[in-house]
Amino acid sequence: MPRPPRFFISSEQIAGQLITVAGEDVRHIGAVLRMKAGDELLLCDGKRTEYSVKIVHIDRTEVKTEIVSKTRREIAYPRVTLGQGLPKSDKMDWIAQKATELGVANIVPLVTERTIVKVKNEEKRVSRWQKICREAAMQSSRTDIPNVEAICTFSDFLRTPNSEPGTLLLFPWEEGTKPIKDVLRGGEGIKHIIVLIGPEGGFSPTEAESATSRGFHPVSLGPNILRTETAAIAVLSIIGYEYL
Repeated sequence: MPRPPRFFISSEQIAGQLITVAGEDVRHIGAVLRMKAGDELLLCDGKRTEYSVKIVHIDRTEVKTEIVSKTRREIAYPRVTLGQGLPKSDKMDWIAQKATELGVANIVPLVTERTIVKVKNEEKRVSRWQKICREAAMQSSRTDIPNVEAICTFSDFLRTPNSEPGTLLLFPWEEGTKPIKDVLRGGEGIKHIIVLIGPEGGFSPTEAESATSRGFHPVSLGPNILRTETAAIAVLSIIGYEYL
């Protein structure tokens, strides 16, 4: 029997044993899926709690549901933060979607020395990427949604404290000589991995020096030069293989 459709809600939508779905999801539930009172849904609060609910009332503006049961998934370690150099065109949309499917926890869009694209209306773009992450999390049955942070410069990102215990810093680079698998397998008790991926053209030598001075491991992804979007997905796939 197929699993019920899944949607994300906020904690404010929960009132005792009732959860009210509002916004764009109402039309999808009613007009697209043609669901009615008595049908079941899965609702996630974005913080790893999933509610199995039954629809008790549905109209054009809201769907009222009653909680049947709830489950909570434990945090899967390590949590991964992707510092992604902004690529051209709509590649960031694709990266946000696929990174979500592969379990990333945070995405930080970065402006680097070799970033070509000039982002207009940054708040709108970040909001779009966050929406893509939400939709991808829903499609891939995640119970949480990655957080897309505001666009920042590479130097500002490096100044962010990352000295908490159990943090591994990775810097895939064409001049890196140590295979990424050796670094991943050499760490113990890793709870957080921060990965830096450059834009088209990669990182500059100055940026590479700055990253390594901050404790990032310059690692190799193999003999071939990868596109920025390919590198991001390759790293997340490798991390998933090693840890998840």
